Amino acid sequence: MKIKLGIITPESHMDYFRAIEQEMRPICQFRFLTISNFGQTTDLYLQNLDSVDGFVVSGRMLYESINKDCLDEKIPIHILQDNENLLYRELFRLLVTEPGLDISRIYVDYAYVIDSFSEFQQYLTHEGKPVDSGDLFERVETMLENHITLWEAQKIDLSITAFGHFVPELKKHGVRYILIRPTLEDVKETLSEIINEITILKLKNQRAVVAYLSVHNEQPPSEDQLQELKALVGRFLHSVNLADTAQISEGFVRLYTTYGNFMKITSNAQNCSLLEYLELYVSYKVKIGWGSGHEYFQANENAAKAYRQAKAYTGSCSFFINEDQKVIGPMQSMNVIQFSEQGDPEIIALAKNIGINNINLQKIMSYAEIMRTNKLSSEDVAGCLSMTVKGANRILNKIEEKKYVQTVFEKRDNSKGRPKKYYELLFLDKDGRKLSK
Repeated sequence: MKIKLGIITPESHMDYFRAIEQEMRPICQFRFLTISNFGQTTDLYLQNLDSVDGFVVSGRMLYESINKDCLDEKIPIHILQDNENLLYRELFRLLVTEPGLDISRIYVDYAYVIDSFSEFQQYLTHEGKPVDSGDLFERVETMLENHITLWEAQKIDLSITAFGHFVPELKKHGVRYILIRPTLEDVKETLSEIINEITILKLKNQRAVVAYLSVHNEQPPSEDQLQELKALVGRFLHSVNLADTAQISEGFVRLYTTYGNFMKITSNAQNCSLLEYLELYVSYKVKIGWGSGHEYFQANENAAKAYRQAKAYTGSCSFFINEDQKVIGPMQSMNVIQFSEQGDPEIIALAKNIGINNINLQKIMSYAEIMRTNKLSSEDVAGCLSMTVKGANRILNKIEEKKYVQTVFEKRDNSKGRPKKYYELLFLDKDGRKLSK
């Protein structure tokens, strides 16, 4: 299947893309999304998000005009970079071909885009409104206004612009202009880069994923309970338009799917919608273990490991282990604890020195980073390790014995009463990140 690319560009760049459209046709299909002003970019992006595999945006400023809260990390977006060398080359050409041209009577909006060009601004016209607004749309509007008003006031002889959507207005007002734009080679290189990235993502999304599902009560699940669970899984898959396979095997419901579908079901391994669905209909605790692999054997093995992690957790939960043995879970919120069954050598050595389980130490460190602090209470540690406060205290006492923590007393969230005891982990910085040696 061909890769579909959304090309967000002003009309003035269309000839470049048209020139190579035929060459790219065997592997790529273009969807041209032309703009006439920066305010259209976010809407164009959102309207086409579900119908393309990636986007190419013609220029850094055009990319900056997209509302970053709308960006989907699963859809690659590449930028045709503003190349300052193109501006220098054009200025040199002008000096050679038009030696009588007064540089101080040229308005270059590009000079306000490229930081490294700022030292040359002293040689350009000082007329016009200053382009110093923090708001992108105001800056761009001011640049266009300067082009036109300076020309009509006969204060400039030439405009040089990096914004293709300015061209219709410059033509309308008779402004003599030069449009700086990427070379054909730059366009081809950017297209090749995003095509390669999308190809890799498509291959990655076809990797095998297996899920082990079961319900937990005092007794092992009965055949009727497993049949009910299987039926519910089937209903969920139908509701999200996925045709994956679920079957009962060895006391579990096993779901066979792909990595791409797994990421949809779990919102990029952050929140498991399958678990949320099952909890609506099942009165028992639901445990799900997901595993990915380059083949089903590895995915199945990792799913079994992930299920063991889920089984050890209190309450309904969903865990995931990938090919690199990275563990993610419980996938029930945006603050998902991550750790590795293999582990970082430094953390393994630290855990051994303290005398605690390496995975427990990883979980504590992951939780601290999520909370952005190196000061945790016994209740914090109990929660992230899914154990009693008494058990958490035993672990914290071991860390304290090895002098890797110091106790502090603080009030938080404007709480009343006495300050609460916290353990400041000395191997983490104040934001909960591991200190490098």
